[in-house]
Amino acid sequence: MQEANCTARSPTQLEYSIHDDLRLGVGVNIYVGQTRSAALIARLAALGIGECTNRGQLPPRRRPFFVDNAAFADFKAKRPFNFVRWTRDLSWMVQRDIVPDFIVLPDRVAGGIDSLNLSLDWRVMVPPELDDRCYLVVQDGMRIADVEPFVAELAGLFVGGTLPWKLETGAAWAELAHRHGRKCHIGRVGTPRRVRWAFESGADSIDSSLPLRNAVHLEPFLDAVEPILRPPGRAGDFGRARAILSVHSVRTMRRGVKRL
Repeated sequence: MQEANCTARSPTQLEYSIHDDLRLGVGVNIYVGQTRSAALIARLAALGIGECTNRGQLPPRRRPFFVDNAAFADFKAKRPFNFVRWTRDLSWMVQRDIVPDFIVLPDRVAGGIDSLNLSLDWRVMVPPELDDRCYLVVQDGMRIADVEPFVAELAGLFVGGTLPWKLETGAAWAELAHRHGRKCHIGRVGTPRRVRWAFESGADSIDSSLPLRNAVHLEPFLDAVEPILRPPGRAGDFGRARAILSVHSVRTMRRGVKRL
């Protein structure tokens, strides 16, 4: 799919799900991709940073986690979406009583109304046990009026799409989700300045695979999310996070991070 100081938390705290508390705008849940590095798993878990578990990657290697449909990876590889694997993953979780923070409904990258219809069609394939975890991906070509009739039936919105469209419309999708008491996730948020943008746009959660590609990406990302990271198990202090982020952003800009 499309891209407060932290201290160690106990395993029980890391079982927290974002849907246990629907208070909005009080910190951001952070997810990065799956890694096999035991040291990195321990470090991310201690920080409370969740896992974006792609289709076919179950079981998750740390929690909390959400299940991505991997449509963006298919798009980049020019291969068809694997609906069979996606439905099997859902069944696998139900059989083992594993509940993710949310699941991402199938979509088409930059697919507009076709993507919306595809997502709604495949919603019926979600087992009842996971029905309250469904996030709809909004894509280039969709309008608020197209999506709003369905928001109340969902757990949240996932802002996908191309980067220019995402940057232009992200705040509007967050406002729509919050108007209906739902969450808004923004995908592919891997640089410090994009982290700041997502936070200021009202995102409740973000994810990126970029930090795991190289330490040159990981350290700036962890530094950027530290002030806004929502502590597992409770709401963060939104006002304090904004104040810290303002100071932090000046520091980050001075290090020469200038690209969204």
